[in-house]
Amino acid sequence: MELIVALIVIIVFCKILGVSNEMLVLGGLVLIELTIILMMLLFAYSLVRMLFTKRKTARFTRVDKAPKGSLKVAYYEVDGEEYPCFFPSEMVLNDKMYRTDRTYHVLFSPGMKKVFDLWTIITCVIGFIFSAGAVFLTMQLVMLIPEI
Repeated sequence: MELIVALIVIIVFCKILGVSNEMLVLGGLVLIELTIILMMLLFAYSLVRMLFTKRKTARFTRVDKAPKGSLKVAYYEVDGEEYPCFFPSEMVLNDKMYRTDRTYHVLFSPGMKKVFDLWTIITCVIGFIFSAGAVFLTMQLVMLIPEI
């Protein structure tokens, strides 16, 4: 809600200063493109971090709030210690995805003291593919726009 109010205030100030509608739209598109690029970089960072992990057998213990953050994450027990997952847990189907009666193969990062479970790995791979595709596609579309 605060973001919407801030955007409205910025747009009103720009209109008072005489900024054209075309420039406002262009500025909005630039912000959207930067968001897509940042998403791609986040997924790329996650994939690189996964390269330096160790495959471990883990037992799912619980879903709870992250130590640093407000989102809920899955916790796994690896070698007798409990570690949070790198990404937040899914909000739906928790009982189907995370079961305490099973052991899981996870990627454990000793440096970060976090695990990458199957759902995090799938999210990172698919997220990187789609965000890189979106960056490529939007850059191709920008090349088609005639110079202003």
